[in-house]
Amino acid sequence: MAVRPLLIFTDPGIDDFIALSMLLRDPAFEVCGIVSLSGNVGLDVTVNNALLCTELNGRADVPVLAGSAKPLCRPAQAAAYIHGRSGLGKHVEEYSTLAARAENAEEFTARMVKKYAGALELVSLGPLTDVALTLQKYPELVPLVRDVLIMGGGIHCGNATKYAEFNIVADPEAAALVFSCGVHVTMVGLDATHECVLSRSSIPQPGATRLGRVVPAMLNDYADAYKNVHGLEGVIIHDAISVLMLTHPDWFRREEHRVRICLDEGEHLGQTVVDLAGAPNCTVAMGADTEKVNGYLAEFVRELAK
Repeated sequence: MAVRPLLIFTDPGIDDFIALSMLLRDPAFEVCGIVSLSGNVGLDVTVNNALLCTELNGRADVPVLAGSAKPLCRPAQAAAYIHGRSGLGKHVEEYSTLAARAENAEEFTARMVKKYAGALELVSLGPLTDVALTLQKYPELVPLVRDVLIMGGGIHCGNATKYAEFNIVADPEAAALVFSCGVHVTMVGLDATHECVLSRSSIPQPGATRLGRVVPAMLNDYADAYKNVHGLEGVIIHDAISVLMLTHPDWFRREEHRVRICLDEGEHLGQTVVDLAGAPNCTVAMGADTEKVNGYLAEFVRELAK
């Protein structure tokens, strides 16, 4: 089977860190690059965390680029109340020895799309700012992108607000552009991820390596935040759940829909809305096989913590 090229957009973030580790370690994928942008925490922090993830997973060969420091036309939001100021938990502060590549993220993305024309999958684990900027600047790339896999949205609920999920409402104009530009989108949002609560007992004990110490510490801080903020016993590793769509699509209940982004100011801003009158533009994960997803994630974090 041919190796699948991926370009990842991310705002690490604890769940981003786990998802990135999954993709960096999977020989089925060629990770062509990582664009780190503002989202869960600020740009300098997310770039460090992306570099740290490549370093600790033995993938210093993967280029990391700095993306956008703010949304297209709104102030930046953050989720430090979940991820801590470091983005990796309240008690984790780690720095990478690596440096980001000094290249414009949109130009790099355009170059990769052209290089892997028709084969490159864009994986968005944060706000869609840099995906939107690229497709807006280079509209001729739209038919060359195989798919945009998005961790974001939710047909039936939100988490940042009652109706909107964080990655979408953090830059709703960018999301609206991506969903409407003609590229095919696969959306793994809260309808699927909220079904996969990983128990705190699944968090491994610290291992002997630096990665083995960081992973349990960040997941325990994540669990503390989920308990304090959501009253939930356990964690939802949203981004790691979403990338399983790449390898195990049969673990998700999928429907084809036309999805648009609400840009009306107010409580519905950033809501992902199904338009029953339009032709489908999106494969939507409406649910997940909880047992298989959680079993995989529990085993994976145990391996990381060795």
